[in-house]
Amino acid sequence: MVVKNLNGHAIPPCGCGSWLSHWRRCGKPSEAFSRRQSCSVVVCNNPIEQGGMVQKEVLEGMRALGMVGDASWYIVPLCRECNGRWGATLTVEDGCGLASARVEETCGVGVMGDPTTQGT
Repeated sequence: MVVKNLNGHAIPPCGCGSWLSHWRRCGKPSEAFSRRQSCSVVVCNNPIEQGGMVQKEVLEGMRALGMVGDASWYIVPLCRECNGRWGATLTVEDGCGLASARVEETCGVGVMGDPTTQGT
């Protein structure tokens, strides 16, 4: 799966404490990915250190097939290096278990507001 790394908020608007904790609580990774214990970026074997905020990316060839983008924001488990690549297009494991960054869809009502609507 191809995603774009977003420059998100360091602290989630929910009570999870961190985006990585939010992913651990609300993501649904495959069994194979759960055993992997490394960054969800396909070519990276660094340990998981952070929850990274991403959007699903639709590449040009996919548009030609009629596929459209997904404006939703998600959290995936990343190493510090990959999470620091803001704006980069990343290929992540399909089974990494995207967790919605919209807390009302996952762990409850946010305490600081919805990060996906800030600045709009």
